[in-house]
Amino acid sequence: MNAIPTNKFKLNVIFGFINSIVSVIQTFWFIPYIKDYLGTAAYGYISVINGLANTLFVLASAIGAMGTRFILVTLERDSDKEANEYFNSELFAMIAGSILLICLAIVLSMNLGLIMNVNQRFYREVQILLLLTINSLILQLLSSPFSASFFFKNTIYITYIIYIIDYLGRIILTVLMFHHNAKVLWSASLSTNIVYLFGLLFYIYYSKRSIPVLKINSSKFSIKKLLELIRSGMWIAISSAGNMMLSSLNTYFANILCGVFITGIYASVMQFNTIESMVLSVLVNSLLPKMFKLFSHEDSNNLFLYTVYSMTLTALFLGVVSGGIIVYGNDFMRIWMGNKFTGYFLLIFLTVVYLPFTLPSQVLNQTFTVMNRVMIPAILTIITGLLNIVLAIFLTNVVHLNIYGVALSSLLIQFIRDCIIYPYYFYKISPYFDKKIYIPFIAAFFSISTTVCVCILIKIMINPTSILLFVGNISLAGLLSLIIVFGFLKFISNKLVIDTK
Repeated sequence: MNAIPTNKFKLNVIFGFINSIVSVIQTFWFIPYIKDYLGTAAYGYISVINGLANTLFVLASAIGAMGTRFILVTLERDSDKEANEYFNSELFAMIAGSILLICLAIVLSMNLGLIMNVNQRFYREVQILLLLTINSLILQLLSSPFSASFFFKNTIYITYIIYIIDYLGRIILTVLMFHHNAKVLWSASLSTNIVYLFGLLFYIYYSKRSIPVLKINSSKFSIKKLLELIRSGMWIAISSAGNMMLSSLNTYFANILCGVFITGIYASVMQFNTIESMVLSVLVNSLLPKMFKLFSHEDSNNLFLYTVYSMTLTALFLGVVSGGIIVYGNDFMRIWMGNKFTGYFLLIFLTVVYLPFTLPSQVLNQTFTVMNRVMIPAILTIITGLLNIVLAIFLTNVVHLNIYGVALSSLLIQFIRDCIIYPYYFYKISPYFDKKIYIPFIAAFFSISTTVCVCILIKIMINPTSILLFVGNISLAGLLSLIIVFGFLKFISNKLVIDTK
């Protein structure tokens, strides 16, 4: 393949994965730490609040996602005047959205018992956690208009450095507070607020230095551009709402349908899903600047091939992760959380087995955003999101599958949407399209099945009876699997020739 990654692409991927590793370490340290001091149910509250707050953030930041798209495309086409209009219109929208979020956060915190199950012991702490979590999302909203500079300069690795500081700060502040007898649910969220506040200031500074043509100027605010952002952003918001119903809100459904304790367990298992979502985010963000360039220069052929290549790369990575989790997930839960968290192999399997097939289609979703063809995917996503709720209730309460009904519902609905509906829609809108669209799904099957076989073989040869042997098992199996799947990638790359001029 002639698509040789640039040094900036490599930096983006390297720091992206460092960020993911630090995030995973922070998460897998934080959950048992909270469990030991505050109990299993405590982390369930944190997970539910994060799910609710992230839903609000995704809905509110939809305009920002399209704002970045319009800013980048107009800059690539040397239309500085339009870029400034989009920039200042987005900034106004983010300020207005932040004010609404503050009001909503106050209302939700005052009526917490109406929206979730909360033990009276943690009621006040969950209220504070909700307010701090939403405030951190507001800081992200305000940073959004300035984030286009990182995509324009292809320096996304800088944002990962900020996230790494955030994750380390969560650990440090939590330990300090707990050590000084301030054992609260919201310690990590307080740290995030501090880091994101300084992050916002840096975003403003970096944008001014990197894209000096973009200036904060109220006279550049355009009602027309704002309405354009709102029209496009509305569909992004609807699509994001559907995605929340399919994934992030599962812990909320579990809390309502299955109870607090099993939600704590499910929230722990869902961290495997989070790992794969982070891998997806790293790869998609690193590949996105090239997509904008290809679209801006109306290179439909290469945009299609680059999309397929991006999906294939993502599927291969995620297949290795999912395969390893399927084989080692139960053992990891025992080492990480204790023996009472074992016996959930089926739940782990249902949570991760479909991800190498479905998550790469989020690359397609990004392509739809780049092409500004977001209405139909949004409608389809909200429909499938609603179906997920109905199916989860049916499988949980009628078929009595309990927590497995929530996991199975998400698996079935996401597979239908991402592996059937999205590719078909891409076929309908892309000026160039061929059967290569099936390559990522073949790659996903090859990667996950190969990794499972390799992991089982290594586990049989070296029984992981200690933590050291367990780490050695995973490292060896992961390395061998990556070597095999990247051989597959090299073979596939010959069929995807992309002009990178």
